Formats: sequence, C-alpha cells, structure tokens
Amino acid sequence: MRRLLCAGLVCLLAGCAVQEFPNDRKVDTAAGARDRVAIAAEYLQKGDDERALIHLRKALELDPKSAEANNLMAVLLDRDGDRKGADRHFRRALLLKPDYAQAHNNYGGFLFRQKRFKEAAEQFEKASSDISYDFRAPSFEGLGRAALQLGDRERAERAFLRALRLDANMPLSNLEVADIKFHQDDLAAARAYYQRFLKLTANVPQTARSLWLGIRIERRMGDQNALASYELALKRLFPDSEEYKAFAASLKATQ
Repeated sequence: MRRLLCAGLVCLLAGCAVQEFPNDRKVDTAAGARDRVAIAAEYLQKGDDERALIHLRKALELDPKSAEANNLMAVLLDRDGDRKGADRHFRRALLLKPDYAQAHNNYGGFLFRQKRFKEAAEQFEKASSDISYDFRAPSFEGLGRAALQLGDRERAERAFLRALRLDANMPLSNLEVADIKFHQDDLAAARAYYQRFLKLTANVPQTARSLWLGIRIERRMGDQNALASYELALKRLFPDSEEYKAFAASLKATQ
C-alpha cells in the first residue's frame, strides 16, 4: 500500500498522468488514486476537510474516472455547502459506476436534504437493492423517510420493516413503525415498537414528537404511570412545540 501511494506521489510531482520508467513499467495511477481516496476519507472522518480536499484533487488528477473519488468529493462539497458541485460529482460517480451502492446511498441523503424526495427515494431504492452492500438497513430507512414525505405510507412501512429485519436496533425506524401502526389502530404493535425505540434511546433526550406519540399510545393502552411521565416531559421540555399545543388542545376537547 505504501509503495503504491509513493508511486502515485511521484507521478503527481512529475506533473503527468502516467510516467514510464527505463524498464517500461507504468505507474499504476488507479491504485494511487485509491490510496489518495482512502487518506481523504480518514481526514474527512477527523473533520479535516482542507486536507481531505487536497488528496481528493490529487486522486482525480491521477484517475478522473475514479467513481470513489467523485463520490467522496461530492460528500465533501456537500459538507462545504457547494450543492451544484456535489450534485455534479455524485452524478459523475454513478455514470462511471452505475451499481455503486454507497454513492446511491450518499446521493439519496443529499437529495433528501434538498427536499427532492422522489429522486431521493429512487437512489435509496437502488442502494438497498444491492444485497452485497453492507449498509442496506440505513438505505431502507432513507427510503422509508422519503416515502413518508411523498405521502406513501405503505411503501414507507415496507421500507422501515425491511430496515429493522436487517438491523433491529435502529431508533428512527422503530419510531416510524410505531407511528404507522398507531395510525393503523394496531395499538399492541405500536406500543411494542415504541418501547423498543425508548430502550434504544435511553440515554438520549426524547423529542416532542416521540413524547406526543407515547402519550397517544398510552391514553388508549392504559399505562397511567408512563402516560404521566410522557405528559410531564412534554410540558417541561417542549412548552412551545406544536406537539404540546396539540396535547393541550386535546385536554380541552375532553373537558
């Protein structure tokens, strides 16, 4: 690995894409680009975007057709707020490697944040359909979130359940299924998924949304201690939230 990286560096310093040596061997520019991408990924994980950018630029100089370099460059540009640049590099990565599940997943997340939900769903669908992809569960979860935004609750439920079959310890998917089951009037299932969500987020503050869902479930299921706890937390933590307003209105409606 170090020898390949050195070869890539020699090529870059020489200012050429491929350099021939006396024995007519050629520097493996693709391998050098892969090494650069790996280094850039480490810098990105550390939050050092500037150094990551340097290595990604070098990787693309070595191998402009590196789908991995284009994908990571898109991630970096997205973090930097360059949406057009990120979109361009995501598309380039997938043009070069149409079955690149990680790029489909990353692009799906990017599109979701841009509120391009239909396109996001398409990308998550492609990522999750690759059975060799190690992160299918998050892709299914992303698909479920996009489907909810598109108003397709059936598709969303299928996606969240697929995510949970692959990884039962996904808080958001458990919460979303709990919400879906509640609206289907399947209270036992709603409570089961909600309780799983609570266990997974025991050390994380609840949101107004999760507390309001818990209140509505226990109002009908009858655990008065849990109900009182959720109500108190919603009142104390989120007095200005839309969920608390809905809660207060529901109390007036029953008087």
